[in-house]
Parts: sequence; C-alpha cells; structure tokens
Amino acid sequence: MRALIAAFVVSQGDALKTFGNSTGTGWRLTQWRLSRWRSTRWLTVLVGFVAAEAAASTFILPDPNDGLVGEPVALKVTYEDRFSTLAMKYDLGFEELRHANPDVDPWIPGEGARVVLPTQFMLPSGPRDGIVINLPEYRLYYFPKGKGTVMTFPIGIGRTGFQTPAATTKVVAKINNPSWYPTKAHRVEHAEMGDILPTVVPPGPDNPLGDLAIQLTLPGYFLHGTNKPFGVGQRVSHGCVRLYPVDIHSLADAVPIGMQVRIVDAPVKVAWHDGALWMEAHPPLEGEPDMARMTQIINRAIDGKNVTIDWTRAEEMARTSTGVPGPISIQEPMIQPAQQSAALN
Repeated sequence: MRALIAAFVVSQGDALKTFGNSTGTGWRLTQWRLSRWRSTRWLTVLVGFVAAEAAASTFILPDPNDGLVGEPVALKVTYEDRFSTLAMKYDLGFEELRHANPDVDPWIPGEGARVVLPTQFMLPSGPRDGIVINLPEYRLYYFPKGKGTVMTFPIGIGRTGFQTPAATTKVVAKINNPSWYPTKAHRVEHAEMGDILPTVVPPGPDNPLGDLAIQLTLPGYFLHGTNKPFGVGQRVSHGCVRLYPVDIHSLADAVPIGMQVRIVDAPVKVAWHDGALWMEAHPPLEGEPDMARMTQIINRAIDGKNVTIDWTRAEEMARTSTGVPGPISIQEPMIQPAQQSAALN
C-alpha cells in the first residue's frame, strides 16, 4: 500500500472534505449511524479507501426519516488523469463526474485541478427494499433484506432509441460466462460499420455481456458486466444495464433469485437530512428540467410542515443538475436567551 498523502484543502462552504490526490491512498470521513446505539448520536470514523480498482460502496442505512448516505469528496488530480479513469478507480460513472464538475474538462482536467467525487447519495424514494435503478442518475441501489445497509453501483443504460424502460421486474437467473445473441438491430448497426456479427458470440473478451449476467423477468433485459468498462455511467447499451466487472460479481453474490427490481426515471429527488429538506437533481434523459414537476415533488415532501423553501436555490439546482445533493430549506436563525429577552421587551 502506498504511503498516505496529505490533505490539501477542506471546504466548509460546500460541505466538501478533500483528502490527498488521485494517485495514492486517501482517507474519507464517513458518518455511520450505529443501530446498536440507543441514542441518536453519530460516530465519525475514518474509513480508508484504496484507489486501485472499482468496488461497491456499502453504507449503513440512516434513520427512515433521513435520506442521505456518504459524503462528497474532492481530489487534486494530476495531468494524466481523465474522468474515464477516475470513474473506474473510484467506482463512479463518467456522466456523474462530468455533471458534478461542469467547469472541468473531462479529458484534460489539468495538473492540480480540483475534482469533486460525487460520493454522497440521496436514497431513492419508496420502500428500502430490493434493487432500485434510477435511470437519470446512472446508478443502482440494492437494499439487502434484514441487513440495514445499502449497496450502490454506477451503471450504463440504454442510449436514445434503445431506452432502458422504467418498469418493475424481478431477478430470474444468474448466468456465468453468458453467450450473447445479437438482435437484428445489433446486426444491422454493426453491418453499417462494416462489422458482421455472428449469430452467437461465445464467452470471451469480445462478449459485451462480460463474464456474468443477471437475467430479469422483463423480456430481453439483463444486468450484466461488460468488456468495455468505460461505458459504465453512460448511455451506450441497447437497453440492458451495464456494471463494472467487479461490481456485477458483488451484486450477483448478494442478490437472491426472485428479488424485485424497480427501474425508475427520477431526475429530481428530495429527502430530509439533519432537519432540513435536501434536493438532488440530474439532467433528464430527454428534454429540459421540468420545473413544475420539481415543485410538485418539493410540495409533496413538505406536506404542511412549517418549513421555508429557498425556491431560487431549488430552481438553480434543477437547472445546473450537478447530481450533488444540497439543502433547499431555509434554517431559521437560533435566538439566544438574551436576544429573546430583548425581543420580548
């Protein structure tokens, strides 16, 4: 293991903690809620992470009334770094990195550039059960039954014209070393590029399914590995969901046959965190951000609660769609006893 590297900045204003650089081993502050504690105290522990290969992010689930896990981290990158390699190194997707860093060139970030790793996640709405895939987020969440944890993985999804459908389905099989049977659309597309596909592509380095596939009851759709990891986190498939090779194995090892899979299209999510309402916005798969829909989601979340929303900030978050969660409710300033007395007089 390479030597630990020194932190270079801690940004209080945007709640980012920055540790080290992209070439070595860093340390990330992660808050874990300990279910065995009777109080609601939080223990902050140092969790080491090695920037060597992608690996699943697993978090202890927060209280049902809290919807955030993890923390964002920023890195000082080197001249050789690219978003595609950083994404694979830190188990993120290319589009996640690009959206979180709109002012950084994804192909040549530049020596010493500060790159935000979007490693704070807002849990999807609805039951914390089974697999939930949020298409605009390019991310999969898995809630193992009875474990009190959540695993999350970056994913690649269907491109325009071959959209991954929003649906509820189930895991029906796990296939090691699958063969790939190209559809007519695949063969036509490849033929136009001068690449004649066989009827069956056997297991091996040329198989786009990778070495493991999870079959769904949704006909023709799989969660699978890939022989092109740089496509994870992008719209590149003909509808299937792609994971990094190490991630598909982690998921398949954890998920039982029959597990429910919910595929949703939720560019805007809101959740409560530390008494405030937070929002996370991603670019919609088609068209522009829907401000009316965003307003409905926020109003449903507050539902009569005595809370003031910073609508200007919410609209700006929806427009920029960085995917980085942030508070949108306005905290009233605390009045000290002396101030209270003066106010009463």
